[in-house]
Amino acid sequence: MLEFLIVVALVGLLLTGVLVGTAVLLLRRLLRSRLVLTATDLVTDGVLAVSACRPRATPNRAAALRALRVSRAHRLLRERVALAQRAGAHLGDVPTVLPRLEAEGRRLRVALGRLVGSTAAARELLDRADRHLATLADLTEVVDAAAEAPAVDDLLARDAEEAALGLRLHTAAYTELMGREPQGAEPADRRPGRAAS
Repeated sequence: MLEFLIVVALVGLLLTGVLVGTAVLLLRRLLRSRLVLTATDLVTDGVLAVSACRPRATPNRAAALRALRVSRAHRLLRERVALAQRAGAHLGDVPTVLPRLEAEGRRLRVALGRLVGSTAAARELLDRADRHLATLADLTEVVDAAAEAPAVDDLLARDAEEAALGLRLHTAAYTELMGREPQGAEPADRRPGRAAS
């Protein structure tokens, strides 16, 4: 009987461990999911927008505006990368760099959010945010150019096909025209019988 109770206790402990481990993994995965990250970003942006748009004077309103600009630039870059990937454009290392850029953007937004409402001047943080925004703008421009490249290649391929079709039609017309005359025959005005008369 004692052995049975020990086995039941061990099985119960094992099942509890498996359930707790599964719950922890699911919770971790849920917290890292795109939906939770997007919802967190939206809530943060909402708080910053309210702070920036208050009618009364708010110290470091520029920090809130910069944080909103960083958030908008990241959202725009994500959309452009997704569109370019759907179009089949070659993006190089951009998709692998994007998560690191987004993590840096989140850190900047948190730091800028702490600066809103305080009287501390943090010119270095604002400059860092401006550099980050410039990087995002450059990357978005490059992704846009890469997304347009396949369309240009398709246009070039269509022009080449039209040129090839035109050449085939010209060659077929020339062959048909020349095919009516026997091969190697002289034109009618140069034949010996015609010249005498």
